Amino acid sequence: MAKNISENNLIVSLDIGTTKIVTIVGYRNENGLIDVIGWGKGDSTGVEFGEIINIFRTVAGIKMSKQNAINQIQFDIDDLPFYAGVAGHHIKTSKYKHFLYRYGKEDPIEQSEIDQLRQEVELVNLNPGETLIDVIPQSYVIDNEREMTDPVGVLGHTVMGTYQLITGKEAEINKIKRCGSDANIKFKEIILEPIASSIACLTEEEKQEGVALIDIGGGTTDLIIYANGSPVFTKVIAIGGNIITSDIATVCSIPKDTAEKLKIQHGTCIVNKSNQNNIITIPKTPTPVQISENYLAKIINARVECDIIGSVKTEIENSGYANVVANRGIVLTGGGAQLKHLKELVQFKTGYNTRIGIPEFGFEKNIPSDLKKSMYATALGLLKYGAEVEGGPMVSKTEIKNPDKKKKPNNPVPDGDYGWGFFDKVRKFLKDRIEQVS
Repeated sequence: MAKNISENNLIVSLDIGTTKIVTIVGYRNENGLIDVIGWGKGDSTGVEFGEIINIFRTVAGIKMSKQNAINQIQFDIDDLPFYAGVAGHHIKTSKYKHFLYRYGKEDPIEQSEIDQLRQEVELVNLNPGETLIDVIPQSYVIDNEREMTDPVGVLGHTVMGTYQLITGKEAEINKIKRCGSDANIKFKEIILEPIASSIACLTEEEKQEGVALIDIGGGTTDLIIYANGSPVFTKVIAIGGNIITSDIATVCSIPKDTAEKLKIQHGTCIVNKSNQNNIITIPKTPTPVQISENYLAKIINARVECDIIGSVKTEIENSGYANVVANRGIVLTGGGAQLKHLKELVQFKTGYNTRIGIPEFGFEKNIPSDLKKSMYATALGLLKYGAEVEGGPMVSKTEIKNPDKKKKPNNPVPDGDYGWGFFDKVRKFLKDRIEQVS
């Protein structure tokens, strides 16, 4: 082979979620699409509400996920570039205004000046223990008169930039790095999870015209709004699908794993869509538990309608971008998006057109069918992001078949738009926010 494909062309994404940990290995093929050559899933028992609580358990889940991927592809991946995501209720957003004074300058505003303005914002003083994850430009006002999203080429003496600052606890970011290091992984970059999900699930047209992506995970619900092709607002809501499972478990006095199966197999978030006459018998010692499908729907609806949809609607209304979201509506993704009739309920309660986001834009059609689900949007988005960051030549599938570095796998571990120009914008937003792990 002319080159070491395993080092120069393959990328690995790692999604450390509340309900699962996923490792995906892939590359950008000769058609410019992302192809997957192997993946693995591990148990996530050390993460709560999107944050790592137990290092040992999380590392064990990462190793399980990684080993399952290695078992598929038959070679080691430790030396490949890994891309991971960050979420959790420790993520905070705030608005920040910063000025550029150009008195005496009669030339149009240049891109270098806007870059300088953003770089100065990155030096903003934060509270002790916080770290800056991202700086998202929202708008610019020229000479206190004209508001616009792109001031380059405009004449003016003052530029006021409004930015969204995304911050997180430095300790939480360090936990991700620590878990990676203990699992023999070197992260090339850690990015905000809703941005990763949007890369996999949103079309370029949606990003341009205005859309809200809602990623409902096990521990958190992540909201990100796009306008003019770029993210303009994000919010992490500290509630996800696990709380619905906990409600069912508590009300029915059953284990959480049983409640999760009950939610998936018989649950709906619209009460009128349930089978009024269906009585579900849940095996339990010493006496089985019986619950009507209608009552189950009421338990689910109470939490979804008020705490999840209600919170999302409030955040959109308070973001200042409700009129933008009205253009293309809402895209639901994440494991929670698989709840029956959720799309209909979100559309009814918010008034926005709603669709389910499947990770499909920019990916080969032959990727594993198990991955073509909303619950893998973040992992596939991280892979797609990493493929563009790494760059390099596009390669054919025949070149991937025999990587130079091989390693015999261990015994199997139990499973516990495409529009590449968009990435230039994302890279600009995300650069320098988290130090790379050497």
